Amino acid sequence: MTKNLTRTRLLGLALWLAALAAFALYSVEASRARLAGELEVTGRTLHRLISQRAAQHDAHMTSLIALTSADPPLGAVRQVMESISRFYPRIAWIALVSLGGEGGEGGGAAVASGAAAAGAGAAPAGGVSMLVEVPEGGGEDLTPLRGAIGEQLRGKISVYASQNGRYLLAKRAQAPSDAALVFGIDARLLLEPEERPSWAHLRLMLDGQELLDLPADEDFGTGSALVAAPHFEKVIDGEGQRILLTLDRALPLAALLPPSQLLGFAVLAGLASFALMFALRQRAAAQASLQTARQAEARALLQERETLLAHASRVNAMGELASGMAHELTQPLTAVLSRSQAALRLASAEKPDLGLIAQALDVNVREAKRAGAMLKRMRDYASNKAPAPVASDLNGIVTEIVALTSADLARRGIALELQLAGDGPEAVVDPIEMEQVLHNLIRNAADALEGTVGARISIETRAVGGEVQVVVSDNGPGIAAEVLPKLFTPFFTTKADGMGLGLSLCQTLVERVDGRIEAQNGEGGGARFVITLPAASARKSQPIAGTHDA
Repeated sequence: MTKNLTRTRLLGLALWLAALAAFALYSVEASRARLAGELEVTGRTLHRLISQRAAQHDAHMTSLIALTSADPPLGAVRQVMESISRFYPRIAWIALVSLGGEGGEGGGAAVASGAAAAGAGAAPAGGVSMLVEVPEGGGEDLTPLRGAIGEQLRGKISVYASQNGRYLLAKRAQAPSDAALVFGIDARLLLEPEERPSWAHLRLMLDGQELLDLPADEDFGTGSALVAAPHFEKVIDGEGQRILLTLDRALPLAALLPPSQLLGFAVLAGLASFALMFALRQRAAAQASLQTARQAEARALLQERETLLAHASRVNAMGELASGMAHELTQPLTAVLSRSQAALRLASAEKPDLGLIAQALDVNVREAKRAGAMLKRMRDYASNKAPAPVASDLNGIVTEIVALTSADLARRGIALELQLAGDGPEAVVDPIEMEQVLHNLIRNAADALEGTVGARISIETRAVGGEVQVVVSDNGPGIAAEVLPKLFTPFFTTKADGMGLGLSLCQTLVERVDGRIEAQNGEGGGARFVITLPAASARKSQPIAGTHDA
């Protein structure tokens, strides 16, 4: 029962741990997918916002280029630039520049002429001349980019990396003008503070150069090495503005496997596991009870059949004892007859001798009791009473079976020796069944001794520690080595007319009272059977059965 209980508890614990592991794996995967999906949605949203703002840059550049082509006063151009810079702080710098005279294009444009009239210097050959700048002095040195801007297709926007988180947009005016418009975009202002995801690492890259690097807030912790962090990247949609937006999200273990959810599931799984263990225990207990009931029923049926077999065996044995008992009964009956006849003669005398008559009657009483005791032994031995184990004196049981078998043994010329312990060893047994065991052993020994000169059977009782023993031995040929292991097997016999049930029945009757029976060959030859039983003192105290009348 304890082993089954431990097994059930281990099963419950294993199921609970398996459920926790499954929940943890599911929770981690579900959280990872949810957080990755959130990153994807946020990335697409930011991409759309930045792309819209990049498109605004394109529109403003197109409008300003168109304005300059109409040869407006530079003051008007400046006003427009200032308005754009004021409403769009991310456009940190706007400049209208002259790239200098280019062969085949008729020299400077109208805007350049207007700039000269307004006092702005014309661009030196191979140089860049600043026509209008908003804010003043807040721009970039465009000299290194003069060649790249000059090679741009007119009307197309190109993007260039700059410094301090800025990048430049440049667009040339239509021919024959040598003017170009340049925007300086502050990448840090492409997103409003509230638009920026604090839990993600955001970067903007231009041709491998980092424009913006915004790490995630420290409050969101570092990612777990067990799970790959989700990543988002996409190029901004804008004419010539090939800016790469990347988002990386760390996945801390607490975000993947929230402690509160894990604890809640652990409690629920524990309760479910406990309920399952309880149900399994109840089912096991019910099955065990049913199995115990079936086993008890089977044992009862087996015991009933064994009892019937034992009774049949005893009845069969009575036929073998009948001739000896008849001879034994002849003696007391003859004595009763002769004494009764003598008493009749004395009583019919002229002067009856009452003393002699009384003596004759005393002899009659004694011999009648002797005959009655013989008949009682036979009646008890052949009885069909239910087994009733009680604390019994083994010496008394041996004495009873000797009284039943001595006549038959004497007729067959077999001596019977008794070595009974003086302290009267006791065991909790059914006296009739124990007599039957001893009778089977004595009968088998007598059969084995048939034709042996000086045939002898010995019966010994003794106490050994907390056990008592009855030893039945003979001086016959002993037991063959190949027969010894199969001696107590049902239906195994070495006799031509035997059924092979005698010793098997002996083993059953002895084991029924927690004893054991062993067969061996004696050191000096012959067979030796040892019956070992728990001593009555070592078991629960029970009333001692009265010995049979001798």
